Amino acid sequence: MLVTLALCGAASANASTILVLDQSGRVTARENPLIPTGAGSELPEGRPLNATSSAAPPAQTASSANLDAAVARLAAGGAISATTRAAYNAAISSARNAAGRLTGSRRKELRAVIANFDRMARGGLATASRLPAFTETLRRNAEWWSNGSPLSYGQRVSFAGSELVWQAYPGQGLQIQWLGTFGYMNALWTTESKSSELRKLAREVKELAASRAGGVAWEYLFKFGGGRPPWVSGMAQGTAIQALARTSNRFKDAALMKLAKRGLGIFRTAPPSGVRLKLAHGSHYLGYSYAPGQRIYNQFYQALRGLHDLAELSGDKTARRLWLEGQTEGRYELPFSSSGSWSYYSPGSPSSLHYHALLRDFLRGLCDVMTADRQRETIALREKDGPAAVLTDFKSWPDPGPYCVMTKRFTDYLYARLGTKAPSASPR
Repeated sequence: MLVTLALCGAASANASTILVLDQSGRVTARENPLIPTGAGSELPEGRPLNATSSAAPPAQTASSANLDAAVARLAAGGAISATTRAAYNAAISSARNAAGRLTGSRRKELRAVIANFDRMARGGLATASRLPAFTETLRRNAEWWSNGSPLSYGQRVSFAGSELVWQAYPGQGLQIQWLGTFGYMNALWTTESKSSELRKLAREVKELAASRAGGVAWEYLFKFGGGRPPWVSGMAQGTAIQALARTSNRFKDAALMKLAKRGLGIFRTAPPSGVRLKLAHGSHYLGYSYAPGQRIYNQFYQALRGLHDLAELSGDKTARRLWLEGQTEGRYELPFSSSGSWSYYSPGSPSSLHYHALLRDFLRGLCDVMTADRQRETIALREKDGPAAVLTDFKSWPDPGPYCVMTKRFTDYLYARLGTKAPSASPR
């Protein structure tokens, strides 16, 4: 679960407690109002696969050297340099050695991370573009489980000198929380005094993007809810392209905008490589590339917001087409997201209080930006054609009304559930 304000580019009202490991091996708990809270993620409530299993995967077996072998093959084929190979080999070797020294749950967590990467290597998924994220994950897990404190599910973690947001998934180790990371990037974007942190984070996420679906993606590298890595989230990717486009605009950095546009690949592509479902009314963008039968309303509407913002900031025709296809489907699905007294998380499954507020806020964001789009176009038409000009091109400038109406309805439901009266002057 990601705090709504952080997704929209503002700081959370409640500071997130994040554990920071410094170079000396000391862990410090810090309150950071810009980092989304770590009570969960965009992932459904639950636990990762193998989280309750007492059996740890072996640190060394006849096949567990496959990641090492994959690195060797990539170097032999010229996909990576000898210097890069040496750096990757050092990270892999250090992680394996640490797993051999550790005991108990620390050993189990690190071994699980190693096993996931060896499994991907056996399946031919250890590509050159994925190796930076693989080895960074190995390196950070070796550091944490050798020096850091025990972690509960959902605990957010960072490392001195880095702006990436990590999260604990017991049974799967520490993983880069991409939604949390790009939510943090959005929050840094709103804070003028944090420009250096924003630049650093932009460099880090650029280095860890993997080639996927004809573009790039920020992949999740652990097992969860029936999904095996590497998988992607439409919501996390939508937030990624939004944050990168905003950061590009802030720093006048064309390379970041190019990276954001390359992030459209999964929105053009059907699962499991991508998240696009082409339906009768438009396109639905999945929360999880491994779950094409699952519809999660809050994730879909945040993905739409990311596509909208990239299209607006870049003027990219593909981004605009994907946004228009998505919001057409979004308008069709909107009535089905309401039970008549509450919202649904997914069809037939009522939202928790948190997810109800999250969905309401995402719809409000769409209402606001789409209203602003129409207002700008109306002004432009009047300046061009005179005061009698009327905006009629609804295909190019979609009607925000359904999103605004549902925002008001979900707000009324929320106040009714809380036993208070909604302000009459505002749908908020």
